[in-house]
Amino acid sequence: MKTLSKKVMHGTSTQLPRAFTLIELLVVIAIIAILAGMLLPALSKAKDRALLANDLNNIRQVVLAATVFAGDNNDYIPYASWGDCAERDSWCTAKGMPNGEGKSDNTIWTNQVAFFKRSQLGNYISNERVLTCPRDFAERSSGKAAADYKRRNIKITSYLWNGSTVAFTTSDKPDAMSRFKLTDMRPTGMLVWEAPSEQDAYLFNDVGSSPFEGISQRHANSRKAKNQTENANGIATFGDLSGRAFAMKFSKWFTRQYAGTTVWPAAPAFDGPNDAWYCPSTKNGGWP
Repeated sequence: MKTLSKKVMHGTSTQLPRAFTLIELLVVIAIIAILAGMLLPALSKAKDRALLANDLNNIRQVVLAATVFAGDNNDYIPYASWGDCAERDSWCTAKGMPNGEGKSDNTIWTNQVAFFKRSQLGNYISNERVLTCPRDFAERSSGKAAADYKRRNIKITSYLWNGSTVAFTTSDKPDAMSRFKLTDMRPTGMLVWEAPSEQDAYLFNDVGSSPFEGISQRHANSRKAKNQTENANGIATFGDLSGRAFAMKFSKWFTRQYAGTTVWPAAPAFDGPNDAWYCPSTKNGGWP
């Protein structure tokens, strides 16, 4: 029969491992929380920079497609549309584009993609995802972004074209393109920009816009604007007629040198013509 032996060896007792005290555990947890608080904003910024880079690449592909189209069509770029997507083709919609307002299911997306394929740039842009900001894709699945997406008529793009190219008026031609040749318009004029998802009215009712109707503020800031008039210190992406793609802050866009100091529905107040307002048929590049 074995006897119990004392836990004594060479005059010393065996030591059990010392456990952490509650205070020590709390200190470790606090340090981890501090490190996470320092790292998460940096990771978030890095992720947004990647999304912004993809967004700028999308814009660049759109404006380059427009210039290639002009080369095939006597120097006229595609039609920007002016509230008439159902009546005629535009740069990313075909006549009869189904209205997506109040819908957010896959069926309306698929149907609108089919109409994009028949649009004026349908043969020049192979992938319809180029029309949408990657952050727009990421955010539209829940919350206010999902509600704003559901309000849209046009679902397949995050971008709008400048009404300067069509003199801010609809066309009577069934095969309408820009009203002016590419060489007659301002080379540095903004052709396309990322639009606001939170606009009060005329939210993607078509794919053309006036400069002062608002721009997106998705990038550079997690804070969301309540509407297109609130400055949330974000930035939007732009592409000009020369083929450049770049980003600009809301505060810079809404100055007299660009869109003006007022936001729709107030009357525009700008010094033109400039890179935002450059309609060749008016003295100041604005509305006729």
